[in-house]
Amino acid sequence: MDPNTHLNPKAVSFWLVILIAVGIIFIGMRFLVMPLPAAAAFGVPAEGTRPLAYLWAKGTRDIVSGLLVIALLWLRVRRRVLAAFIGVATLIPIGDFINVYLNVGVDNPIALGVHSGTAVFMLILAAFLWKQSR
Repeated sequence: MDPNTHLNPKAVSFWLVILIAVGIIFIGMRFLVMPLPAAAAFGVPAEGTRPLAYLWAKGTRDIVSGLLVIALLWLRVRRRVLAAFIGVATLIPIGDFINVYLNVGVDNPIALGVHSGTAVFMLILAAFLWKQSR
């Protein structure tokens, strides 16, 4: 089998990748729907916790997100793959915007502008890459 072909849904490895993706989505959804139990399950309860623990989690997420884009470029994936990844990853700055807005309101317009500007830039870039792939 050519290692450069797509994963086949009949292969065990395909379903293991799906399992990881669904697991990560479940954990993320749990943090949105039940944040305090999710924080406890994460290992750092939110009540009485030093904020540093969550800053480390955010930093890790951002580093991994950037490394994933670099890995996709290094692997020379198709523009359409990059477009889809960046398009889906746009949910990160959108979620960050919502988080800032719900917790701080409009008291920090610079942060709101950075998150919304990042989301718009990523959407435009994803659309541009998608269009180039045709």
